Amino acid sequence: MNLFLRPVFGPLHVAQHFRLIHTDLKPPKTLITGGLGQLGTAVAARLRGKYGRESVVLTDVRKPSDEIRSEGPYAHLNVLNYDEVEEIVVNEGIDWIVHYAALLSAVAEMNVPLAMAVNMKGFENVLEIARIHNLRLFCPSTIGAFGPTSPRHETPDITIQRPRTIYGVTKVYGELLGEYYHHRYGTDFRCARYPGVISALTLPGGGTTGLLECSRDVPKALPIICS
Repeated sequence: MNLFLRPVFGPLHVAQHFRLIHTDLKPPKTLITGGLGQLGTAVAARLRGKYGRESVVLTDVRKPSDEIRSEGPYAHLNVLNYDEVEEIVVNEGIDWIVHYAALLSAVAEMNVPLAMAVNMKGFENVLEIARIHNLRLFCPSTIGAFGPTSPRHETPDITIQRPRTIYGVTKVYGELLGEYYHHRYGTDFRCARYPGVISALTLPGGGTTGLLECSRDVPKALPIICS
């Protein structure tokens, strides 16, 4: 099984993919970590639209808006706390985890120790809990997992990966560890290497997406100049 899914452009491809592989009679219950970022709220909305308002537990370490609280269950969750993650999985009857909790490229470079903790130890916690409780786990990677020595044209899934950012390094680690867990334990781990992501709903939260200003100016009908 190919564990690396080529990105399907549009923020809802994770929900669409999970829907295709779900064959149980009861609706799945999904935990989304790092859920207040660009992708979490969109994926939560899609899954709730398909499986019901209570089908998703959206989590983050930040205080949500009243609007987010009104849309469905929300909980504070620190992925560095193994017991806290496992407690919510057990108490909420979680079937799937969408793991978005991470420090993105620009922010990660400003605090390398924290980036290693969140992006690596946080992922280790979620992956081990997925193994123990037989959960499906999706965790995105990034095209930043490649580096200057990777082929630039028709880049294959399996190729040279020597990233020069701590974000890329931690994502290569996650890819390899998730693949190991799949082959060693049969854990249902899925991964997609995202390019730069722009959301129509939320602003980027620490990445290096160069199209931010363009995306913000479109709804304002302002002239667009991208450098």
